[in-house]
Amino acid sequence: MKRTTRTTMRWLMLLLVGALVLSVAGSASAELLASWTDPEGDDTGDGDYTYPTNEAFGDGGEADVLSFAIERDNGDLVFVFKIRNLVDPWDIGNRLTMVAVAIDTQEGGDGELRRNANVMLSAPSEYQVFAAGETVEVMDASSEKVDMGATVVTDVEAGTIRISIPIDEIDGAASDWRFTPAVGLQDDYGAGGLGDFRDVKARCEEWRGGGGDDLAIDPNIYDIIVPAPKKMFGIFGGKARSQEEILGAYDLEQGKYVTLDALEID
Repeated sequence: MKRTTRTTMRWLMLLLVGALVLSVAGSASAELLASWTDPEGDDTGDGDYTYPTNEAFGDGGEADVLSFAIERDNGDLVFVFKIRNLVDPWDIGNRLTMVAVAIDTQEGGDGELRRNANVMLSAPSEYQVFAAGETVEVMDASSEKVDMGATVVTDVEAGTIRISIPIDEIDGAASDWRFTPAVGLQDDYGAGGLGDFRDVKARCEEWRGGGGDDLAIDPNIYDIIVPAPKKMFGIFGGKARSQEEILGAYDLEQGKYVTLDALEID
């Protein structure tokens, strides 16, 4: 009996080691399609956004994206967000940071980023991906939830959120698509689900950020990746708008929301 138990344990250890090797090999096989970096400490929306005052938010940084990458890995399209300060204040998985990616695959699509983002899209999307903690959801152009087998892995210590979507479920060539990432704070309304982007008000409160307005027209987005100016004749033409200009372009009198520009894979 003891010999059988030892043999069984050896087989279990071998299986675990094999699974670990396969996991590492899968990560190493990922093909980087594109990556962008973003300045640290610019998680201030239009320039003066502040975090809620509850101690769970500490010194902030939960919505400060440092980099965004797009990979292809074993038939999956992978989005990787690097966040300055992922935290788990209630030991239930990260529940403060919310990320989104709008995917434009063809003409037409949804011109608004959903989930209380309060922003429009220069590249209307066929799919929108939202993730917070270990919950991920994909919506189509009609704002209907679709099951694509998407998964998300949040590594609090590494500060990464990694979202994987089977490419064949989207059915297209990613190199021709346009992507609009956005980062804010999550509000699950105490229900523990995906929830929405947390409101940013004129003045910060215990559970609401400050620096926006109270008429629900300001973006509830703290940080974005600003696209580089488009190239003309092989060189960059014009000057890119700053994040502050982009996220501060809403107009209360005209009821105008801000519009986010999309990223392209070169």
